[in-house]
Amino acid sequence: QACALPIYVDATRPVFQMRLALDTPSANTEPMTLITKNKDNTYSDVLNVQKTVLLNQTALQSAKSSTDALGQAVIEINFTGDGGKRFAEVTRQKMHKRLAIIIDGQLYEAPVIQMEISGGKALISGSFSKQEARELAAKINESLRK
Repeated sequence: QACALPIYVDATRPVFQMRLALDTPSANTEPMTLITKNKDNTYSDVLNVQKTVLLNQTALQSAKSSTDALGQAVIEINFTGDGGKRFAEVTRQKMHKRLAIIIDGQLYEAPVIQMEISGGKALISGSFSKQEARELAAKINESLRK
C-alpha cells in the first residue's frame, strides 16, 4: 500500500542545481526554457535538461551578486572543498557539453563547458538585472542555512 507523504514546497523545489543539457530529448530529460535578453530582444530556447543533478546547493559555501568587467550583473559562487572538487571533475568530464544552471526552478544559464574549472569558484552570468542577481544570491545563501 502506498502511504501519502507530506509535501514541503522547499523540499520539492531545490534552490540551486547544475545538470547537463542534451541535444535530444530522452526519458531522463525534461524540457526547460532558457530566456535570454539583450538590449532590445528577448529570446527563448527550450533545452533538454537531464533530470540527474550533478551539483546542488549542498556543494556551495556562499553566493554573492557582483558585476563583471562590462558592468553586467553576475552571481559569484564559492564552493565547499568537496563541492569545488566535484565541480572541477564535472567540468573536466563533461567538456564541450552544456551545463544547465537552475536557480529556484528556473533555468538561468546553460554555457558550454570549455575547460576544467578548478579553484572552487564560478561566475554565473545571465540576463538578469543587478536587483535579480542580488535576490538570487540571497535565495541561494538562504538555502545554505537550512
